[in-house]
Amino acid sequence: MNKLKNLKFIILPLVILLILVLVRNADRHIFRSDVKTAVEAAQINSNWLTAEQLHQMKSPWLVVNIGSSDLPDSLHVENSIRIPFGNILDDVNQKILTEVKGNLILFASDRATVSKAWIILNQLGFKNVKILGLEESPEVLKYKFQPDTTARLELDSI
Repeated sequence: MNKLKNLKFIILPLVILLILVLVRNADRHIFRSDVKTAVEAAQINSNWLTAEQLHQMKSPWLVVNIGSSDLPDSLHVENSIRIPFGNILDDVNQKILTEVKGNLILFASDRATVSKAWIILNQLGFKNVKILGLEESPEVLKYKFQPDTTARLELDSI
């Protein structure tokens, strides 16, 4: 009888843990936005804006500079704030971003940084997030991948 009382203390936490695991895994959409939609937007560059497209926008917008450098002088933007990429998930900054009416336009001189920020905000459920690019069309890789055949690792002796 004493052993059953001891098992109760072990089985109860295991059952609670099992229930929590089942609840967590029952939600198939852990991300708030559909990942396929984000991948398609990135592939066809529908999430990119040029400076000309930005100035032609009729709806309200806010440019968020997440890079380490200032906005270029060629881009005359009144509605802009600076939030460093490392601080984009701070509570204060998320509150600022959620209060934005209209489009949220991300800018950084580094394409990798601004793309990461776009993915993070998209998956957090932010709508109408765009990336401001200064060139007309994003770079397209036009070189075919060719492995380096001069390095013959199988011939190296240890």
